[in-house]
Amino acid sequence: MSEKFTDFFQVKPREAVEKLIEALLSPLEAETVTLTQALDRFSAESISAPSSLPPFSRSTVDGYAVKSQDTFGASEGFPAMLKVSGTITMGSLPERSLKQGEAMAIPTGGALPEGADAVVMVEHTESPDPDFVEIYRPASPLENVVQAGEDIREGNPVLEKGQKIRPQELGLLAALGITRVSVTRKPVVGVISTGNEIVPPETTPLPGQIRDVNRFLLQGLIERNGGETRFIALVPDEEAALKIACEEGLVSCDLLLLSGGSSVGTRDLTLKVLESFPGFELLVHGVAVSPGKPTLLMKVGKKVVFGLPGHPVSTWVIAHLFVTKALMSLLGVSESPALVWERAIVQGNIPSAQGREDFIRAKIAGKGKDKIATPIFSKSGIISSLVAANALIQIPLNSEGVYKGDEVDILMLL
Repeated sequence: MSEKFTDFFQVKPREAVEKLIEALLSPLEAETVTLTQALDRFSAESISAPSSLPPFSRSTVDGYAVKSQDTFGASEGFPAMLKVSGTITMGSLPERSLKQGEAMAIPTGGALPEGADAVVMVEHTESPDPDFVEIYRPASPLENVVQAGEDIREGNPVLEKGQKIRPQELGLLAALGITRVSVTRKPVVGVISTGNEIVPPETTPLPGQIRDVNRFLLQGLIERNGGETRFIALVPDEEAALKIACEEGLVSCDLLLLSGGSSVGTRDLTLKVLESFPGFELLVHGVAVSPGKPTLLMKVGKKVVFGLPGHPVSTWVIAHLFVTKALMSLLGVSESPALVWERAIVQGNIPSAQGREDFIRAKIAGKGKDKIATPIFSKSGIISSLVAANALIQIPLNSEGVYKGDEVDILMLL
């Protein structure tokens, strides 16, 4: 192997790695999908409203459409008496306009007749005669009315490019008659698990063996962030087997993750295999992040490859920070909905060392300014600590730690 790999851990800070990922990866091509396929996808273009919503002024209550001026001064002692000139039915527009001194019965969602500017709730009326209604409370202009275009005006933005399509956006698109949307293609992310000691989860491990955890940690993170996982293989620490798996991943995937191999020897094997491919370039050989320092970022041709640590907690932290960032770059998203930073008061002393950025698992309780972060101290192989945590406490790069009661930045684990 060439000498450029002999200096182990020429680490880069997190911000430098993030900028590098942004520069390396561009948004994938767009594809058109139906609304039923669009949930949690990312819009590939900005969309404007083709029409106003609602297209007509409508009532928000059951009652009577009126001219508000005809109800001024009405009270239980002196009700306003109005002539009932018709009943508005759902699904059709009123056939005539409302004249002064008239009212029309209207259901919730019914279209206001021309000339009406308010609706009186049925609870504030009585009908002693089928042809008349008594109004016991004055109505102000536009009371109990949603005006045409009040929800959204024609030409107003509906979706921004790169916006995640949630159930709310699906409902708005459907209301506007938009049944097909352009979304960025899902990035296909290949996952290769490595290590002589790793066995599939359905296998009973022999002494010295452990089940493959990282495959499923990564699959969950990938798919929650808009990607599609392709599990390539679980391979031992053998050059030929690893090269075959990498060849498949580089051909069939947009992004490739190699999980496992924190030891120097195993990492050198990973580098040796990938160096054999044309267009190989080693970009990051260690990150100034704990846990997860032994992380590789490489490029083979136009494909980006991550070499992730073997311990599950380290893998999870690095994937949350950097693989999520890579997915967002491929999806054309400037800010990840999964990377939510907040502030909290730490409930305990946390020592640190200068020159690294620590991410400590934590349990968050409370809300707003009363948010409390209780650190969870455990080794990087303790999987249960991930289940107990709902955030990561960030200890800055050149800090020697924080004290109980300090305010800290936290990265929420959603």
